[in-house]
Amino acid sequence: MEDKEILARALKLERDGEAFYTDAAKKSADPETQRLYRTFAEDEKLHARFIEQEYESLKAGGGFVPIPELDDVTPIDEDAPVFEVKVRLMEKLPEDASEEDALLFALGAEVRSYELYTQGAKAAKSEAGKMLHRKLAAVERGHFDLLMMRYESRFGYPR
Repeated sequence: MEDKEILARALKLERDGEAFYTDAAKKSADPETQRLYRTFAEDEKLHARFIEQEYESLKAGGGFVPIPELDDVTPIDEDAPVFEVKVRLMEKLPEDASEEDALLFALGAEVRSYELYTQGAKAAKSEAGKMLHRKLAAVERGHFDLLMMRYESRFGYPR
């Protein structure tokens, strides 16, 4: 997969994520979960902006450009195991989704984003491209970890 194709897929995932988290925040009855979803919606919006910037640079014939907001993010090792926890992750959110369903769907979305970015890190031809994908994967891993803690605090260990 080429850099621009990976970024196009990533942009869709980030935009879909922002829409999901915005909607889920409105529907959640739990104030802590609402705050978490609103924070993630803002994060996804920011990630989309980063990806658009990189995509436009590549489209114009340039390379990856530095993103200062990611300077403090520790990149992942793309060969490390994705997630230790085996969870029933949802690919599609049912119409009558419960709060538990929404959290399981969100966990699945973060796994898919993480996996796309780790693939991007392996496929990128430049070190700057690899580093961008590694850092974005690290952010998605952080989202997964926070969602898992939220899930466990509300519903116990995932079943």
